[in-house]
Amino acid sequence: MMMTTPDERVRALVRDNVIKPAEGERLLATMAPRPPRRGWRLALDPFERFGGGVACAAGLALAALSVAITRLGVRFDGFLDLHATPDAIPIRTALLEQVVAWPLPALLFWAYARLLRRRVRLIDFLGVTGLARAPLALAALALALLAPEAPAGAPRLTPGLAALAVAATLCLAWFLTLLYQAFKNASGLRGAALVAGFIGLVLASEILSKVALAHLG
Repeated sequence: MMMTTPDERVRALVRDNVIKPAEGERLLATMAPRPPRRGWRLALDPFERFGGGVACAAGLALAALSVAITRLGVRFDGFLDLHATPDAIPIRTALLEQVVAWPLPALLFWAYARLLRRRVRLIDFLGVTGLARAPLALAALALALLAPEAPAGAPRLTPGLAALAVAATLCLAWFLTLLYQAFKNASGLRGAALVAGFIGLVLASEILSKVALAHLG
């Protein structure tokens, strides 16, 4: 018995007038493999190519880099926050900040998805949540290296400070875009459950990270 490919079966259905040509074209388009994301598309959604253990290793490397950046006088004092400090913070505090900014939110995102879909893996959420923090590490490095010294008296807006603020805002937007795509890929959720869950989980992660640092930091 001769085996046929899915493409051949669709064309046979069109040829036999079982389905219309336009429907056949749509079916063939959905079955065609999508080209791998490149360039800026990959920068906005790398999770189709990098997930699970690979993304987890990248998240661990980013957490280690973030701890190293704190030696330059930057704090990651919340899920969404980073600020310049006059001196390097204690290493224990730097490690605790990474725990509440990465594994804790990943656990929250996983628990929410687990309630709605049974087959989700914690390692996927750890990986994609850690990898999504790359823009925040980049913003922290820029803040550590480029932030001007605070002037005496009232703070004054300078062109350098304004450029740094714009860069930080763009990095935050990039982080949230990556995090949304990460949550979407790891959870498989769509529609209101995805959007409302994402917004609520981001707010919950920020609040819990602040509370945890206030009590443990």
